[in-house]
Amino acid sequence: MASVLSEISVDCTNPMLLARFWCEVLDFKVQEEEVGLVTIGAPDENSATIVLTFAQVPEPKLGKNRLHLDVRPHGTDQQQEVDRLLSLGASYTDVGQDEDVSWVVLADPEGNEFCVLAGAI
Repeated sequence: MASVLSEISVDCTNPMLLARFWCEVLDFKVQEEEVGLVTIGAPDENSATIVLTFAQVPEPKLGKNRLHLDVRPHGTDQQQEVDRLLSLGASYTDVGQDEDVSWVVLADPEGNEFCVLAGAI
């Protein structure tokens, strides 16, 4: 027997702001919403994909994430995807990565780091 990863939870100060951002990034939709909590997932609710849940907390993010998401462009190249994500509200961030790495480190609107990998799928 083993566990199945089904949900990634993100503490944040504005759950709907982050839910909207990540819906655009991943082509997800809001699946559940209640006060202080928003869950997003694939448009097809029968899909086996992981959901993201954004839970409101009173304190802002402090320091570098210990866990982060990696996204890979789909049907486009890395720079085009980075440009799209920047237009959605992402920003470049430095977590100490070397200049010659193949990924680009960005932060979502609340400062949570994530990487855009090279190579489209």
